[in-house]
Amino acid sequence: MSAHGAGGLMGQAFTLLRQGRLADAERVLAQICEQDARNGKAWFMRGAIRLESGDANRAIEYLGVAVDLDPGNTDAHFTLCKLHLSRGNLADAIFHIEKVVEQDPGRGEAWLALGSLLADAGRFQEAEQASRVAMELLPGVAEPGINLANALISQGKQDEALALCNSIKADDPARPGIWHSLGLAFKALERMQDAEQCLTAAIRLDPTNAAAFCALGDVKAVRDDVSQALSLYRKSRDLDPSDPRVHFQLGKVLLPNSSARHGALVERLQGDHLYNDAGEARDIARELATGFRYGDAGVESALIRFFDEFDPAHLYSAEWWVDALTQFGDRRQAADTALRSIYSAVFSWSLPCRQAMDEIAAFCGSRLASYGSGAGYWEWLLSTHHGIDVVCHDMVLRHRFMPTERVLHSKAAIHPEDTIFLAWLPGEAAIDPAIESLLDQVRPGQKLVLVGEPAHDNGHPRTCGTHRFFRYLEDRFETRATVPLANYAWFRDRVDLLARR
Repeated sequence: MSAHGAGGLMGQAFTLLRQGRLADAERVLAQICEQDARNGKAWFMRGAIRLESGDANRAIEYLGVAVDLDPGNTDAHFTLCKLHLSRGNLADAIFHIEKVVEQDPGRGEAWLALGSLLADAGRFQEAEQASRVAMELLPGVAEPGINLANALISQGKQDEALALCNSIKADDPARPGIWHSLGLAFKALERMQDAEQCLTAAIRLDPTNAAAFCALGDVKAVRDDVSQALSLYRKSRDLDPSDPRVHFQLGKVLLPNSSARHGALVERLQGDHLYNDAGEARDIARELATGFRYGDAGVESALIRFFDEFDPAHLYSAEWWVDALTQFGDRRQAADTALRSIYSAVFSWSLPCRQAMDEIAAFCGSRLASYGSGAGYWEWLLSTHHGIDVVCHDMVLRHRFMPTERVLHSKAAIHPEDTIFLAWLPGEAAIDPAIESLLDQVRPGQKLVLVGEPAHDNGHPRTCGTHRFFRYLEDRFETRATVPLANYAWFRDRVDLLARR
């Protein structure tokens, strides 16, 4: 096609766009691309039109051609970043926004987006650096500072985050995100009165902020205002029932505060005691189920019925568990939180089904070493049903099913023939160095069984583990298989079978 011919058609396309005739404009652009497949500008415009029309698939396709033909098209990269982010493709979104800042380092909005995306990926140090650049390029804009504060909080730099939040707050005290970040910083510093004031302000400015309601519930729980904590958790759940953390927190608070008797029983479970048999554990669970104040008579009766029928010594199928959970009503309301509260206190966080136990037994062979064993219920089932030689370790001894050696993770010595078993690692960053010290001893080819919730698709831990832990695993272990489990509402517990690279 001659330059004059291409220019004439491009002029027609621009005229049609100004008239709002998108379909006609794209037909002209398609003609240009057909006659000159290397016309990056035409491909870019086609992608933009498809995006405007709601056809994300074609938009990604056309914009991809545009950046292949012209890698310096920062507008195409920026648009592709937004499209991939909307689909949960965090790595692709980061790739394209990094191309923008490489080629146009003065584009503040790109640095702002990069800081946010890197934080979502758990790359907090890089997020901090990007957010600092965005602050320089976008003076007077609060969002880069809020991103920076969140990155600092995630790295344990609470004092610096507080100073930054206070300075932003002085400039723009009506912005709810600032108060939310400030509240989280105070909470991390255990300055609970200040945290409560800031999170209350965040909620007043944005009554739809489910995460702020949940965080304020945490603060109220720490300050022993249990009724307010429960109310805030329920409000957070109503605003965003898909967030597993609020169900996790609600379950933790419900059980010990159901009555003085329940509180005393929960405290007793933390004492050093080896069960005489599985029936002893079931009797405690039945006692906890009696008089449990969930607030729904149907849920409370389902809870008592479950523990009347449940035999801890038996291995149930995943299908049995799913049926048992449906007895607690509408899954969207997560009423099975009542069951999770008691089951996790006495037995385990995750539900052990027969299929998963069979897979673990086949994977690990004859030796299993568990660290952070807790009640040791999964370990006991593997020992009794599959004859596996199981050794349990924990830093604190509680009511449990298995003999357990008291040892710090950082002091434990791993035998090279053991398969390592980890279940429901805490989400506190303080434990990461100890876990890494433990897993650094694992030799190439040696196996690891991990039970719990994986990281969220965008890199955020959901309810257990940390960004650092999941990145450590990704760098050093390969997944051999993933085994699904029956799940409480909004959770996605599973078993990962891994081996050291």
